[in-house]
Amino acid sequence: MQKGISADSQIHISVALLVKAVFLVALITGSWYQAQMKFAEIDRTLNDLHEEVVVLSSQMQSIQKEHIEELEETIVEQKSLLQRMGLKK
Repeated sequence: MQKGISADSQIHISVALLVKAVFLVALITGSWYQAQMKFAEIDRTLNDLHEEVVVLSSQMQSIQKEHIEELEETIVEQKSLLQRMGLKK
């Protein structure tokens, strides 16, 4: 029976090649983690912006409601003044 690699076979691995391979794996892994951190930061920023938009939208609705109420009050006052002057029944 023959073994896959015989006992007297020599395997030559260049130390420089091994160092380059380790460096490449470290570089790829580091780049992947850096990209994941950047995506997480972008996600947090988007969530913060969404919350701010919701708050601003709510504030705008309340301001619009107040403005409409003021306009309605002005219309009622205008009508009452016109009725006092006798220009409108």
